[in-house]
Amino acid sequence: MAYTVKQVAAMSGVSVRTLHFYDETGLLKPARLGANGYRFYEEPQLLTLQQILFYRELGFELKQIKEILGHADFERIAALQSHRQVLQKNLTRTRILLDTIDKTIRHLEGTQKMKSEEMFVGFSVAAGKDRFDEHIKLGGEPNDCKVSAKDTGGAMCVFEFTGSGSGPRHRHRDQDEWIYVIAGELDFEVNEKHFRVRPGESVFIPRNVGHVWAAVNDQPVKIINTYQPAGTLEEFFREVGSYTQPQIHEVLSLAELRQLFDDHGMDLFGPPLAGDWKVDEAGRIIGPA
Repeated sequence: MAYTVKQVAAMSGVSVRTLHFYDETGLLKPARLGANGYRFYEEPQLLTLQQILFYRELGFELKQIKEILGHADFERIAALQSHRQVLQKNLTRTRILLDTIDKTIRHLEGTQKMKSEEMFVGFSVAAGKDRFDEHIKLGGEPNDCKVSAKDTGGAMCVFEFTGSGSGPRHRHRDQDEWIYVIAGELDFEVNEKHFRVRPGESVFIPRNVGHVWAAVNDQPVKIINTYQPAGTLEEFFREVGSYTQPQIHEVLSLAELRQLFDDHGMDLFGPPLAGDWKVDEAGRIIGPA
């Protein structure tokens, strides 16, 4: 049975934009093109997409996945067995977390006393680690989730970002944002106010307030970035992080990029702090991104 790109997107949760990108980069080619130019996928392509999603879930970059799938000795069943081992390890950790939740509920209900140290069993995230070991990178710069929307019932999410800038000027329609600087210095623009932020200092950005920032002298900074409520920021970062080489602004047109921001409750309205954009004939960004 053949499926259209929209049908594959609906059943897999992968956006149509991403499937087009996978085709253009040779990561996942459709089984055939119809006379109308539509892409059609069959079971072998669906199984390959499943592999891509497994590897993405385990933190592999698209370039690495393409190399793995392209090996002449790639064996699908062996790969699935390997995925299962890793996921089983993650499942064990999840069960520990569920046990911690159950103990906390009983403690709060007064039915069973809980030791203080038991409150944090299975929950800590080590230095340099991601909440789910995804290790998402935005333009090659790590953005590790430390507290997930899944941990807070959607109330908030927290990231540790190490890099050079916030990307384009934007605003969050539904999230308040708080940034704490661990290392490095940032030049900030909030609405039309310009200021510099140093280690130990923080910035609170209310929802619907435009902002952008960049590292001083292009020296990487490390920040804690908190969003409240969480919204779909984690999903947004996952999609942006799926574009490695080429980067997202080299693949999507400016209109598509704006739509991506809009899909996740944000308005994109200007270039990064580093400089102006130029747009080519295809509507893609030329210059800083």
